[in-house]
Amino acid sequence: MVLSRISIWRFKKGKREDAFSELDRILNTSTRHTPGFRGYISMLSHDDANGATILTLWQDEESLRESEKGVFTNAINKVKESLESAPRTESFRVFSTELFQRSE
Repeated sequence: MVLSRISIWRFKKGKREDAFSELDRILNTSTRHTPGFRGYISMLSHDDANGATILTLWQDEESLRESEKGVFTNAINKVKESLESAPRTESFRVFSTELFQRSE
């Protein structure tokens, strides 16, 4: 079973682009060797100039929960000065997904 966390981010006016770039950098680097990480999709809102949504995929409940203490908390701390409020999150079970193979 694959699990997903969707996080909805609200940035202060004019801060989204720089903060979002930092979040993307964090995801690209810190998740690379994180156990259970399966992938992510980052989306900038077309309708809300201060909003973004990030969907991360995790192999199981344990890796999803561990990521909350590591990757997710680190990401929040790195951009907290640019946040209007803490990101809202919700977790889902994924029933249809395309997974990629990692080269070891």
